[in-house]
Amino acid sequence: MYTVDYMANVKGGVNTGSRGLDNFDAIFSFDGGKLLGAQGLTGRVYLLNNNGGKPDAGLVGSAQGINNIEVAKATGKLYEAWLQQNLFADRLSVLGGLYDLNSEFYVTDSSGLFIHPTYGIGTDFSQSGQNGPSIFPATSLAVRIKVQPAQNLYLQAAIFDGAPGATDDLKGTQIEFNNGEGALFAAEAGYSDPHGKLAIGAWAYSDKFPDHVALNASGSPEKKRSQGFYLIGEQQIFQEAGSENQGLRAFARIGWADPDVNQFDYAWSAGAVYTGLIPTRDAGQLGLALSHAHNAPKFRRMNRLAGTPVKSGETAFELTYSDNLTPWLSLQPDVQYIVDPGTDPVRDDAVIVGGRLTLTF
Repeated sequence: MYTVDYMANVKGGVNTGSRGLDNFDAIFSFDGGKLLGAQGLTGRVYLLNNNGGKPDAGLVGSAQGINNIEVAKATGKLYEAWLQQNLFADRLSVLGGLYDLNSEFYVTDSSGLFIHPTYGIGTDFSQSGQNGPSIFPATSLAVRIKVQPAQNLYLQAAIFDGAPGATDDLKGTQIEFNNGEGALFAAEAGYSDPHGKLAIGAWAYSDKFPDHVALNASGSPEKKRSQGFYLIGEQQIFQEAGSENQGLRAFARIGWADPDVNQFDYAWSAGAVYTGLIPTRDAGQLGLALSHAHNAPKFRRMNRLAGTPVKSGETAFELTYSDNLTPWLSLQPDVQYIVDPGTDPVRDDAVIVGGRLTLTF
């Protein structure tokens, strides 16, 4: 899959202007039963390459981002490489290797239409850790166990290297095990069927992080745990007669993170997607969504003491439409409105217009 985005900030933010960026994905999967005679064994190798400008960092200055393929450094990398063994008629699976947490945790299918990053994984979770959790654009080694005790019910848990990639080297794939990085633990339980999903998840780091304000006896920042939990859900609201895929689907997500060490103590998002709204365009998807991330009280206090006060949070609205022009080519115009970008009190609200072109081979 090859994705090309063009985003223009036409008002507010840091500066007006436009940027282009792209993303190339090549995914190879294999069946261990056919190749090796190992029934229930599957694997994936996922290659990723990103290039182009930085529309958020260079133009908008949002705290949550505006584009889910924007990266700090253009590079190619091995993004995922894992093996999975299914057992007991697929009721139990064990996965190990380089693994994207957001491929199975904190996922609502309908929110995946949107270009704004918070509709992939919530800002409450994505902000955490030394280099973020194991999500785009840097993943870490992990072990994941998933159990399905009954139809449509699941429970999954995983342990990850606590600092994916390397903060001092953003080129390529970096796998390091350094002292003090610790581990990230994540778990999620939920109910999922073709009409909707409801799930609750939690996460925690074994390592501790500096408190925003509190100091210890030596005058250094106290170290506190970074942890949180989230609730996600989506539901088919309306289904067109005679069609399994056309209709209106809505989602809502909310998450909390430890306010002592994280900038945002909670974040939420909600939206709706209508598939097939335009006659004869059965695969076309129209989506409207909004999200909000709230600055933690200690983070606001820290900034007041430093003479750089911040607003209470940042809110983003997005309107988008995606449709297939051919079986291998799709076009997605997109409009976003960011209220209080970067939670900076002197930065005007930003208006972003752009679009996405996707080629699938």
